[in-house]
Amino acid sequence: MSYIIAVAGKAGVGKSTLSALLVQEISKRTGEIVLAMDADPNANLGDKLGVKVERTVGQLREDLLRRAEELSAGSSKQATVMYQLRLAMVEGSSFDLITMGRPEGRGCYCYINNLMRTFLDEAMDDYSYVIIDNEAGMEHLSRRTCQRMDTLIVVSDATLVGLTTARRILELAREMELRFEHSLLIINRVKDKVPDGLQSAIEGAGFERWVAIPHDDEVDALAVSGRPLTELSTDGPIYRAISELARTLR
Repeated sequence: MSYIIAVAGKAGVGKSTLSALLVQEISKRTGEIVLAMDADPNANLGDKLGVKVERTVGQLREDLLRRAEELSAGSSKQATVMYQLRLAMVEGSSFDLITMGRPEGRGCYCYINNLMRTFLDEAMDDYSYVIIDNEAGMEHLSRRTCQRMDTLIVVSDATLVGLTTARRILELAREMELRFEHSLLIINRVKDKVPDGLQSAIEGAGFERWVAIPHDDEVDALAVSGRPLTELSTDGPIYRAISELARTLR
């Protein structure tokens, strides 16, 4: 059975960066091809992983809705949708990537969405590890595209506002009765150490455990130059921290 890691948090805290680094490190440690899912409408996980996304699931959904009358009914229609979804998957050297794209527009998407859930469930079963990079908040998870998670990671910056948002996301996940075995709070881009004044907020956020990930100037430099995180050196502080974190998952 797949080990599913969902990464959530407010905008701008580095969810996609952490997701991309976890994809690379878990694949490196296990020798497995990891399924990466970019569920943020502002999709950039492919850029960080160094691959070009030609088509998103959102674009495919719109195209299929426009062509609904052209598609034959029954199993052949389902086969067409499944085939197109496979074409939307990008293959990397150590991962396969599905990019969800923007949410639904007008019209009835029930049939297509049900096929997509079936496809995603079947696709996940083919991988030992699945990493889902979510949009800000829990909108994607609330649509139940992913029925379960083994670890829910919520990313925050080292601020009280960020920690309050992280706590609310965890509370929302529980209110929606999402299934997850473990919860992990990541305090990202920490310079020197987590401020002492935030300790009580961290401990009161309700997570099973928390980890601090250090700031790394090399990550910023790669982003400024538009280069992927696959070029990140293996002796930097964030790489070492992600390597240690990956050892604790599963």
